[in-house]
Amino acid sequence: MMFQKHGVALALAGSVLFSVPAFAQEVIINGGFEADAAESYNPQGWQVAEHGISGSVLATDATESYASGYKTVGAASGQYYGFLDSSFASSQVLYQNFSISAVTSAVLSFQMFVNDQSDNGIVYINQAGLDATTGGSYAANQHVRVDILRASADPFSVHATDIIGTYYLGGANGRRFDGTDNVNRYVDYSFDVTDILAAGGDYTLRFASVSNQGALQVGLDNVSLNIAAVPEADTYAMLLAGLGVLGLALRRRKTV
Repeated sequence: MMFQKHGVALALAGSVLFSVPAFAQEVIINGGFEADAAESYNPQGWQVAEHGISGSVLATDATESYASGYKTVGAASGQYYGFLDSSFASSQVLYQNFSISAVTSAVLSFQMFVNDQSDNGIVYINQAGLDATTGGSYAANQHVRVDILRASADPFSVHATDIIGTYYLGGANGRRFDGTDNVNRYVDYSFDVTDILAAGGDYTLRFASVSNQGALQVGLDNVSLNIAAVPEADTYAMLLAGLGVLGLALRRRKTV
């Protein structure tokens, strides 16, 4: 009978210990762009911003640019993907705001392709940032960037005080413009962003492009920010209670 009582106590303690929940969670909403189940210029969970003459931001299943007519590889998985599409001097931003508590781990990942149809495929990163007019001079400015911003920042801002971290700054991935085929495939990106998000807070994940040298397309799919939150105080209390029950059961067992 004594063994049975100890067994029950150990089982109860074990159930308390193993009931401590896992804290891994996905932060990004609709990272696969499938939530709308239809082509959308306002994909669920995301916001869009555009400046310039000819371009658009949308979730789509198309394999051809509406703005420029150039082909794309389509979705990386599923049917739809996020698409920043420019055929002339313009800039596009696809972004999502998120709020998190303190974290013990955070991993940002996404799949992205960049197609550049400018004559030479050269990356131009002008100090004007995401301004396709470069302050009215129309000096060369053609590139793509991925950033985590402070939530209070303007979606087009490139000020150092607004940018928490930058995870892509450049041009086309894979093949460059060759006159016939620049339909680049997706590249997988993954970054440990624990350090910059450790304290928690309000942030913005931004995908942006600017072009004034030729058509430029950016495709996005499977965007994810997976975090493990710091356990709440009541969770620690539950854990300590479980350990206490287990310790008491073991101590009683030794005295028998």
